[in-house]
Amino acid sequence: MIYFDNAATTWPKPPSVLGEARRAVELYGGNPGRSSHALSLRAAEKIDEVRHLVAALFALPYPDHIVFTQNATYALNLAIRTRVRQGMHILISNREHNAVYRPVCRLVQDGVAEFDVFSTDGNVAENILSLLRPETGMLICNHISNVDGATAPIGEIAALCRARGIYCILDLSQSAGHLPLTFTQDTLPDALCAPAHKGLFGIQGCGFAWLRSGAGLSTFLEGGSGSASRMPTMPTELPERMEAGTLPTPAIAALGEGIRFVRSVGLEAIAAHEAALADRLCTRLAKENRIRLYRGEGAGLLSFVCRGISPEALTAALDGRGICVRSGLHCAPLSHAAIGTIEEGTVRVSFSYFNRASEVDRFADVLLSLL
Repeated sequence: MIYFDNAATTWPKPPSVLGEARRAVELYGGNPGRSSHALSLRAAEKIDEVRHLVAALFALPYPDHIVFTQNATYALNLAIRTRVRQGMHILISNREHNAVYRPVCRLVQDGVAEFDVFSTDGNVAENILSLLRPETGMLICNHISNVDGATAPIGEIAALCRARGIYCILDLSQSAGHLPLTFTQDTLPDALCAPAHKGLFGIQGCGFAWLRSGAGLSTFLEGGSGSASRMPTMPTELPERMEAGTLPTPAIAALGEGIRFVRSVGLEAIAAHEAALADRLCTRLAKENRIRLYRGEGAGLLSFVCRGISPEALTAALDGRGICVRSGLHCAPLSHAAIGTIEEGTVRVSFSYFNRASEVDRFADVLLSLL
């Protein structure tokens, strides 16, 4: 099997990731923060360890501001809904996933907020400034499009927001673990969100939001927190304020090993490897005039359409030959509207460190034989 659907979830996983998930169940399977016995304490210690690993990977301050969630969608909903206020104007990019687009549309439907869409093409700062209103209080931006790898200048955007007092949320779903990412005091957003199971090689069931401050944030979910149990409200401190209920210790532990794997290989090496695979495939496919390619510069994922055959039919034919790719809108209609593929979507090819040039060549040969 050739697996080129890593933008949905990476596969295979490093053996250390799978091993640590099993170790979590076998050796520290207690409920973290809920008891004082050995198994519970080991689980809590492991979770704290992984918070520090996440913070170190992105050069983030305050590791205890890492809030673990079940996925990036949950993290984005948390970041948006805990900060939004009645009458707020929100800006989102034209490359947002439905994990952002749908929550914001729901806020509009509920009469809470209004929003506009800014383009990440051209002069992004000018595009944003042209849409600002006195009531603009939040901006959300996807770093890398999950459709074609188009990349937004998130450092510039975060700095612009900081200078104007706009709450900035960044979605790193397609860049965490794929590209070197560190934040300085000037480029630090107010919130960033990412999944464990994509470029960080964790397993499904875990994501995280980092929040620069817990001040002024409402709660997203209420329940047991393991502390301040007499209170009828959630604790005020992060991360407990946002982590109601039992955490997925095996998935969090696996994320820690995924981060260790990424750091052992090196983010520069991973980025170069994935970009080289995408370059190789583009070189092969660009020679076929029935194929139209869509790819952000240097990204390790791309999309294409083929004249005369639908993305869905092409993906099914490839699957029959042992090749896994994804077709359709990829839960990102805004991105497809931006590139003009909203009617049928595209075929998406997305790489990980475990893919090889021979797989790219095999894929190109099979694809071209189907046209």
